Amino acid sequence: MLRRLRAPNPVDKLDRLPKALMIDAIVEAHLGRPVTGMDLLDIGCGNGGISRYFAGRENRVASVDVQDRRKGRAEPFLFKLVDSPVLPFDNGSFDIVLSHHVIEHLPDQSLHLQEIHRVLRPGGVCYMATPNRTSPIMKGHIENDMVLRYLQMRPLFERHGFSVREYSTDVVTEPDRFHYPIRAGRIIPRLVANCLRPLFPSHMFVLDRQTQA
Repeated sequence: MLRRLRAPNPVDKLDRLPKALMIDAIVEAHLGRPVTGMDLLDIGCGNGGISRYFAGRENRVASVDVQDRRKGRAEPFLFKLVDSPVLPFDNGSFDIVLSHHVIEHLPDQSLHLQEIHRVLRPGGVCYMATPNRTSPIMKGHIENDMVLRYLQMRPLFERHGFSVREYSTDVVTEPDRFHYPIRAGRIIPRLVANCLRPLFPSHMFVLDRQTQA
């Protein structure tokens, strides 16, 4: 079962456009082409803002969450309620899966990754973002022992059939390109940022689906 962590009401009203722009820029950089005309799944869609953005980019979007925070809106995407990491979609249904700060809420992280691998088409990718328990400046999740440590992330993803490309340094050092709100990274040399990477409070990856899980 998914762990239903209590979230404050303002989460429902968050403007998700800045996150959507960042995710779009990361995935586009990875694919080498705009994220349009694709089948996309948004896991843990919250108030639907990110799903709404990608649907507006001419993608066919499906979304899942343990709660419906859309406030009764008519949406340009398919929404399904779920109560476990098992996804209600056929094998190979999607070109792109988004898992933005979801894995740290799941007791069965392996099942989450297995399901992402299952529903992705060969050659599909997953955008994965997660907080970093190693960081001394991680905000929130203080009592959540499911948050991954930095050195656990890549091996975990690779064990579940993905090749891994981390974008954390790119985002921090190229904030304009990736729509990252903290601009100070522009003055940090990339080599220095790479050395500091284990201390970043959160990390962004793109996972390429391999043929074998």
